[in-house]
Amino acid sequence: MTKAKLTAEGEYLLDDGSNYDKNAYEKPSVTVDICICKIEDNDLKVLLIKRKNPPYRNYWAIPGGFVDIERKEDLKTAALRELEEETGVTGVDVHQLATYGDPNRDPRMRIITVAYYAIVPSELINSQKIEAADDAKEYQWASLRDLPRMAFDHKKILSDFDERLKGRIEYTTDGFKFLMSEFTWSELQNVYEIVLDRPLIAPNFRRKIKSMYKINKSNNRKELDKGRPAQLFTFGGSINKF
Repeated sequence: MTKAKLTAEGEYLLDDGSNYDKNAYEKPSVTVDICICKIEDNDLKVLLIKRKNPPYRNYWAIPGGFVDIERKEDLKTAALRELEEETGVTGVDVHQLATYGDPNRDPRMRIITVAYYAIVPSELINSQKIEAADDAKEYQWASLRDLPRMAFDHKKILSDFDERLKGRIEYTTDGFKFLMSEFTWSELQNVYEIVLDRPLIAPNFRRKIKSMYKINKSNNRKELDKGRPAQLFTFGGSINKF
């Protein structure tokens, strides 16, 4: 049986792709990067690692790395693996942010990255043991709006994440992801004010939130430094307006 001639496209390409010429086009590499965000000290904080190796040695970066082709892992799996390998963080829910493909974003070669993000309550992420490992020499929680010297195009990725977060908090449940299962009205409003970077009027804020979501009164109260304990609430889901 005559072996089919290798080709990249056209009428001679077999339906099963067995004679596709894999060397016909120059190949880029693919990486994944992960923006993990929490609210602490009345500020939006993102987890950064300091790069151990070139390029951009000793620059700060978002955790991430190359997709492992041999493992046949999908992008989300690669993102979670790289996050664990570089920081030890596990058990977070990541969502795709955007894809970045500027030809000059990496000095090594043409590298396309897919950025992910995760929003976590500070109490939850602070309970994990975070350690810089693999390609990372140390880590820090940096202010999303006051970043150190960043590697690659990671400052742009985080700026895009900031803008996405400001938009999404207006119409999604992302604001509740910064909080534990029980929260006070003040804590919820504080989340929105920090993300939106502007003050909100309490009665108007509560009225808007109640028009969008079910906020249920808990049986518990939270002790405060001053005054009576504050009533705690739980998130009951979105209100169906249809």
